[in-house]
Amino acid sequence: MNITLLTMGTLGDLRPFLALALGLQETGHQVSLAAPENFETYLQQFPISYNSLAGNTQEILESEEGRRWMASGNVKEFMKALQRISHEIRYELQRDLFLACQDCDVMIVHPLLLPHVTTLSEKLKKPFLLATPFPFVSTTKEFPQFLVRAKRLPFGFMNQLTHQVFSKVWQNSNAGDINEWRSQLELAPLRGSVFKRLAQQRIPILHAYSPSIIPHPKDWGDHNFITGQWKMDDKYIPKHSEEKTSDHLAAWLDRGQAPIYFGFGSLPVLEPQNMIDMVLDITKSLNARAIVASGWSNMTVEGTPLQDSVFMIKSAEHEWLFPRCSCVIHHGGAGTTHTALASGTPSMICSTYADQPFWGERITELNVGRHLPFPKMTKENLTRAIQDLQDESVKARAAELGKSIKAENGLQNAMDWLEKHLSAVPIYTSN
Repeated sequence: MNITLLTMGTLGDLRPFLALALGLQETGHQVSLAAPENFETYLQQFPISYNSLAGNTQEILESEEGRRWMASGNVKEFMKALQRISHEIRYELQRDLFLACQDCDVMIVHPLLLPHVTTLSEKLKKPFLLATPFPFVSTTKEFPQFLVRAKRLPFGFMNQLTHQVFSKVWQNSNAGDINEWRSQLELAPLRGSVFKRLAQQRIPILHAYSPSIIPHPKDWGDHNFITGQWKMDDKYIPKHSEEKTSDHLAAWLDRGQAPIYFGFGSLPVLEPQNMIDMVLDITKSLNARAIVASGWSNMTVEGTPLQDSVFMIKSAEHEWLFPRCSCVIHHGGAGTTHTALASGTPSMICSTYADQPFWGERITELNVGRHLPFPKMTKENLTRAIQDLQDESVKARAAELGKSIKAENGLQNAMDWLEKHLSAVPIYTSN
């Protein structure tokens, strides 16, 4: 079968789709992956056919303006900016999506492209299913829509209402551009809720996250399938791009107690020196050691001589490093969250936007971690949360959950489901 996978967003959104594309290709399918143009160089490392899509979310997130939005926690303004950029590139994106899908038999699509793919499915008479690294589309009483509210509400109908509110607002924000395109394609304007139509037509949705973190809600139909996280087979990871762990770091780890991991790489750290000073104060007050992963936060240690209790790195292989830490502090992206939990190490999510607060609240509910929104990340709050993570009940629960997640094979579960159901995926109709 000729399958096109389409994704938008950041590298965290791309990687699960790349893993699935490579897996499907191995089983004999003809596969192409359509992704934002900024990933072209990255994807050239893999034996997969690539179609470029207009747009560069990663550039927005890493820009000075984007980092200020994230640091402030002003998600509303950030989403407005993304919507404005989406509007500006709409013609190029519509063209690229049409070209990527015109010859395929079926489409597997990230929910960020839902308004576009429903139109394509209807026009090209091609079936599609959704694949999502977070619970984005399906309404449930068990937890809220994460872009409306991260923390679970006390009554089921209130959680359900957040999904209904989101679907209406989100569809209205895209309606003008999509209906303009539909008119050009000689399709009738959208009527009613796309989300309701998805449920009525039982468009399949593969949820690429762990059922140990989010069990299948009782009010979801079986067209929703929680597979577990999709991870790429090690054989596809290019040797030259593997994160190499220095002997110096390994020796430092062996010299003392398990450190606290501060993963600032994807956090909008606007004043790196202040953050370093805060880490030094915390490690001193707790008599602890720490690893600081600076990533693209451009941290330096100028003016602050590091004690032997603090080790600064650019990055490291998370699967190797996290089990060697006493707790893991990170931004809360779906991939890092799963890796941290699979390590069996208590973790803290310092969230900024999108699904990050949702994962933060979930690990708090499971008593395997804590959630601290980035704008509230002070020395006092961080210290208090780190102390909470040293509780023996948290450590025991984190270790137990880690074993469950490591035993899962989300990619294989997804492949098995697709083998059974791919030929029966429906074509979307708007009425």
